[in-house]
Amino acid sequence: MKVMGLKQSNWYRLDNAAKIYPAVRTKSWSGNFRLSVTLTEEVDVPVLQQALDDIRKRIVNLNLTLKRGLFWYFFEETDCPVAVCPEQQSPCTRIGDTPYRVTYYHKRIAIELFHALADGTGGLIFLKSLTARYLQLKYQAEIPPWQDIILCNSQPSEEEMEDAFKRYARFRTIKSRSELKGYHFKGTVLPDEQTSVVTGIIPFEPLHRKAKEYHVTVTELMVSVMIYAFVQCQEQSRCRVEKPVKVSVPINLRKLYPSKTLRNFALFINPGIEPRYGEFTLEEITEEVHHFMRTNNKEKYLNAMMCKNLSDEYNPLLRIVPLGLKNIAMRIAFRKYGEALVSSTFSNLGKVELPPVMEHYIERVEFMLGRFHSGMPSAAAASYQGKLYLNWTSGFREKDVERGFFTQLVKMGIPVKIESNLI
Repeated sequence: MKVMGLKQSNWYRLDNAAKIYPAVRTKSWSGNFRLSVTLTEEVDVPVLQQALDDIRKRIVNLNLTLKRGLFWYFFEETDCPVAVCPEQQSPCTRIGDTPYRVTYYHKRIAIELFHALADGTGGLIFLKSLTARYLQLKYQAEIPPWQDIILCNSQPSEEEMEDAFKRYARFRTIKSRSELKGYHFKGTVLPDEQTSVVTGIIPFEPLHRKAKEYHVTVTELMVSVMIYAFVQCQEQSRCRVEKPVKVSVPINLRKLYPSKTLRNFALFINPGIEPRYGEFTLEEITEEVHHFMRTNNKEKYLNAMMCKNLSDEYNPLLRIVPLGLKNIAMRIAFRKYGEALVSSTFSNLGKVELPPVMEHYIERVEFMLGRFHSGMPSAAAASYQGKLYLNWTSGFREKDVERGFFTQLVKMGIPVKIESNLI
């Protein structure tokens, strides 16, 4: 299938956002994330394997393997089978050349993806489509055509594999990446193979009512409470020089541009506060976050940011530099402009909608970020059937940030049920 100049024979160029991830991953770490559904019954493993085999015949992304070229990494089509596997103790451990894995645990089906393959929205489409096929095979459920669910008998679109950044960038202006470095929580580092997970199950309506009281969105409220928790931790650490506290928030560009790509199509903005100006109340933080999000989450600003990322890729000198030297340059850029700028990340997929026939078999839907290179505590959320499932992941044994976050929600009158994988 020829796809908008991205496919050459049986290989694909990585999209613009994907290029950084192979360059900065290590033997023990890579930028992965997880999406999962919890069913009403135990997973039938042979049926899950058949569902994966079937859906791979339809979705190009699920038949790719990462390869190293002379100048860039690239994805190559492969016919090698992908076996579903039992869930590991810690989520999102490093994935090999196959950029995803499908796991099971009792009633849970999960897909873990290397961020070079897709963003959270693309990953959710994979999971929903895989689950739909599983329910068809297991229960003969009649799944209708529904929004973004991909059925095995549907026809692929060229747009599914496009690099949407290149399609929509206008290059009228370029936005600088320059920012002050953010505060980083310090703690006892867990072994590389371990990730701390703290899950909060939150009724959506009380959360939504509280956000309306503050005249903000649910995402803005959650980011504000996160910043408040990090500020408290920084104060308790008695830093000689207080640093900005910022939370990186991915923006799904499909809401601004009519793209159906299954690859990466998101940019990050970093709302936060500068504690050196004085003490901030939660109300003041919420106001700062709200106005920052409203100002920067606009098509013109985001397009300028998109153009900055692409301008580096289009640099004629950089294009002819061998991959080994590119990797060194991208690692330096990642340390300077990546996790160093922010205290945390919050990614909210919003309300997950499924056809009623699928809802009958699914109890919960969750989104989880993998452990970050710096180990910083970060959070991801998805809402399903009246509940918001928020997963904190961290490379530290201490839970000060997570505890401060959930404690503040409870003080605001929002009930929270907590689960954790580590004692």
